[in-house]
Amino acid sequence: MKTVNKRRTAADYMQRDVVTVSPDDTLKDALTLMTENHITGLPVMDSSSRCVGLITSNDILNYEQDQAFEPEERDVAEMFDPESQQWESVPYSAFRLEGLDEVAVSDVMARDLVWVHRTTPLKDVARRLIDERVHRVLVIDEDRRLYGILSAFDFVRVVAEG
Repeated sequence: MKTVNKRRTAADYMQRDVVTVSPDDTLKDALTLMTENHITGLPVMDSSSRCVGLITSNDILNYEQDQAFEPEERDVAEMFDPESQQWESVPYSAFRLEGLDEVAVSDVMARDLVWVHRTTPLKDVARRLIDERVHRVLVIDEDRRLYGILSAFDFVRVVAEG
């Protein structure tokens, strides 16, 4: 009996149970959701259930760093940014949560989404992650309906499962 070699696609490995946030939620809300769910990024969904952005922990850290004190007033820590694959100096003040409950997710989120279709071959999804230098891609359609998300961790799972 001949077996059919099914092409592995984004739909086969995407996470379907995706935690999302609204553009009107605050950065503190987003950070709380990330912490509670042990994730580093949230799709941003509008009232019509369309994906309008993505907010990551790096976006929040970068925002906080931009709002930090004058350079002579800050102490810095060296942190490795996995998205850029480089070490960066981050002021300690970037780790404080003050004011994050006053800033809307829509003010900080990325609007230029990195996404694929459900039918995109898994190899092409991996290439997209590498080319875009990101840790996750959204699985959406042209109408920005969210079906799932694929992260670099999901690819580790694919390799581990053979």
